[in-house]
Amino acid sequence: MDEFEREAHRARDLVGIGQSISSITNSLISGEDHFRSALVHSVAAVDSYVHGIVLDRAVDILMGRLKVEASSKIGLSFSAIGEIMSSGPSGSVEVEMAARTYVTERLGLETYQRPDNIATAFSMVGISKIWSTAFPNDANSQKTALGVIVSRRNRIVHQCDLDPLSGGSATPITADDALNSISVIEGIIKTIDPYC
Repeated sequence: MDEFEREAHRARDLVGIGQSISSITNSLISGEDHFRSALVHSVAAVDSYVHGIVLDRAVDILMGRLKVEASSKIGLSFSAIGEIMSSGPSGSVEVEMAARTYVTERLGLETYQRPDNIATAFSMVGISKIWSTAFPNDANSQKTALGVIVSRRNRIVHQCDLDPLSGGSATPITADDALNSISVIEGIIKTIDPYC
């Protein structure tokens, strides 16, 4: 959670830089690209947070410190499992480091930004029904809010945030748009975190 909060703060700093650039240039230079960067960074903070939770719990499962009912797989190869098991005495630091290395490598192939992907990631390490558990009265609205932000993030990183309806110009974004996205994401992660 500390890492997530640090990254959310960095996203807010990007908004501040954009505001400062716009202010000192009397709006001759727009801060919009910094606002876009802030939104993208806040979604990356979600992805990083989920990866961290899944990594820690997966290693605890492999080391026998955490028993879960989950039957999902993370897809480690037999050779990776063999390397983990032969890296040292059972329960040793060497075994844990090998487990951490292979799980990190495997999780590096996944993104956990969209609500359903987050739920799937958590369920494979024993955290089931995260959305209805953390948000018993408004899980769908929280999932929708995050989904909208992630969709905007995807448009920014995959399509330069271009609006096809306006002749290829960038979709406007304000400091408040970015700050609101960061706040929504912070609220979601802070509510989810106690269940992880």
